[in-house]
Amino acid sequence: MKRYDVVIAGAGHNGLVAANYLAKAGKKVLVLEAQEQIGGATQSVRAFEDYDARLSRYSYLIALLPDKIVSDLGLSFNNLSRNISSYSPYEGGGLLVSRQWDQRTADSFRSLTGDDKEAIAWQEFYGEIEKFAKRIAPSLLEPLRSSAELNTQIAMPQIWDQLIENPIGHVISEKFKNDLVRGVVLTDGLIGTLTSAYGMQANNCFLYHLIGNGTGEWKVPQGGMGAFV
Repeated sequence: MKRYDVVIAGAGHNGLVAANYLAKAGKKVLVLEAQEQIGGATQSVRAFEDYDARLSRYSYLIALLPDKIVSDLGLSFNNLSRNISSYSPYEGGGLLVSRQWDQRTADSFRSLTGDDKEAIAWQEFYGEIEKFAKRIAPSLLEPLRSSAELNTQIAMPQIWDQLIENPIGHVISEKFKNDLVRGVVLTDGLIGTLTSAYGMQANNCFLYHLIGNGTGEWKVPQGGMGAFV
């Protein structure tokens, strides 16, 4: 009878990562999977019989996959990044937001609002979030701290209060005056949820979308999630 140090039930992405780390540590590991295909939610499937196109039905981004895990496990795959963060049409135009702030984004804000106030507010708000993300992202791979300890370590009390202690709808309403801009900002807090701007679940969703590797950049593995697995 074969004996194992560790048996992992489920060959989803978390199970596979855990199995690799344990094996690297010298443990004899067995991974059990009931399905024919490994990967769990990180699968690419041929959704349409007539087309050889494999789509990610469930998990479709690896923005929250820490670079440290990629390095530790020696993973090799190509990431694809989008140049456009969002495009929101409205009657007579559309608000285009590039991943990196540029002139066309500034012009798009001006066309929508008639001045630069919302554009300036956007840059200031996301500038603070970028600093916050770089400080909080490493904690995802560290032992869980208390809220008070993490608040002290990050040392950004105002944005901590805005993103952690109070519903994110408050700061969005305070910082931005245009409803379309407010909606674009709030999108990261509502994707995949059944909550409102004033439900704390929106805060969790917003942070998940923006703190990955300290940048929040949305990345897709070339070939889909199945290629990554």
